[in-house]
Amino acid sequence: MKRVKFYVKILFLISILFLYNIPPSFSSSISVSDDETVYAITDSNGSIKKTVVIDWIRVEGNGEYTVYDSIVGLRNVRKLLGDGKISVDGNNVKIEGKVDGISDVYYRGETDKKLPVSLSVAYYLNNKKIQYKDAKGKNGTIKVEFVLKNKTINRVKIKNELEEVYTPFTAIITTNFHASKIKDIRVSSGGTVATAGSNITVNLMGMPQPDFKGWIEISMDKISLDSIQIVLIPSSPALAGLLNSISEYMSGIEQIDQILKFQQDLLKQMAQEIGVAVNGNNQEKSLDNIGKIKDSLDMQIKSLNELDKSIDRMIERNKKMINLTKDTNNEGLLSLLEEEKKELEILKSKIKSLKESSLEMYRLSSDIPLDSIKNIIASLSRIQMSLNAIAEGGAVGFVMIPGLNMVREGIKTAKSEIEKNKEKMNVLERLAKKYNSFIGRPRNAKKSNVKFVYHIKFE
Repeated sequence: MKRVKFYVKILFLISILFLYNIPPSFSSSISVSDDETVYAITDSNGSIKKTVVIDWIRVEGNGEYTVYDSIVGLRNVRKLLGDGKISVDGNNVKIEGKVDGISDVYYRGETDKKLPVSLSVAYYLNNKKIQYKDAKGKNGTIKVEFVLKNKTINRVKIKNELEEVYTPFTAIITTNFHASKIKDIRVSSGGTVATAGSNITVNLMGMPQPDFKGWIEISMDKISLDSIQIVLIPSSPALAGLLNSISEYMSGIEQIDQILKFQQDLLKQMAQEIGVAVNGNNQEKSLDNIGKIKDSLDMQIKSLNELDKSIDRMIERNKKMINLTKDTNNEGLLSLLEEEKKELEILKSKIKSLKESSLEMYRLSSDIPLDSIKNIIASLSRIQMSLNAIAEGGAVGFVMIPGLNMVREGIKTAKSEIEKNKEKMNVLERLAKKYNSFIGRPRNAKKSNVKFVYHIKFE
């Protein structure tokens, strides 16, 4: 009876393995890697004619192995290279073999599965839209426009709000020309043209978030284009550098905020001391207060110098952030940084003006004799109003100016927005790492990668 129960348990476990396509276990010294390349063969307009998947399975270790690789939606599967044997087992490719070090197996198949990024291509001959077949062989300038649309919408929570974001893909568009055929080549932003001997290579790089548009413009006689390749990789090369820069930028913002707070408190104190000097009847006490104002002005000037240097550093970081952000197609963050750049430049201008006024006040306070106090009471009253306006906002003469409290509020808002963008970029980075397969991967794979290649063929 015990033996019967034992066999029943064994049969049950085997049935579970087959039901869930769980591969039989093998030596823990063996590891599996999966690398997929999805080729989309298209016509001149970017319409897909055939999608072929080349899958590279690498097994490392020693001993016999059996790998089950998911192939949902893949047909006409056949082995290309390698030592292992392959066979189709339901929705899996079964790969069997023996490894002593490294064993590589390549197989291919075809699929109708929709790609995560769609492609469309348009042509313009001498600024008039045209089909490529009608432009071929003619003289003039042909412009090739590419539009990539990201289809991978993800609903994620960022700062406790649900947002729609797209898995980041880096697109690299490449084509070649023989130099003797070309009169001139121009490319859109982010593109490069490199000449090596008689060969000209054109590259465009961008991120469809959700769209990417780029173009190549070629002037030539008897127009003829070679094939164009577009490689799409789930990644964002600009994110790592941008995330580090954001951390540095946030530190700079906090430093400026602290200095501004000190400035605001100092201005309020100076305004109060001027008020005592203006409204008091005791000239000696007033002179004493003016001495305190002089000391405060000295602190003010030193603090303003420090603030001026901090703003210069922030402007440099801002420029660096703008350059990094341009590569990510993050229009929201780019707009925020451009706006912040203007505000920093305005703040620098205000600090310069305040520093000049403070220096002038310092010089005046150094030369004020006791019997002249009454003659400057009216001036001190106006200065008091100006200091209060600078600290809290208000009218100076007939002009309304924002106070340092408003500047600090603006910094607080910018800080919140940048923190939100940083969180969003962390989400994008995780999504890119998560997108590591198109047709499926072995459950026991230690790592897996996927890339997509659009191959535009010109008949």
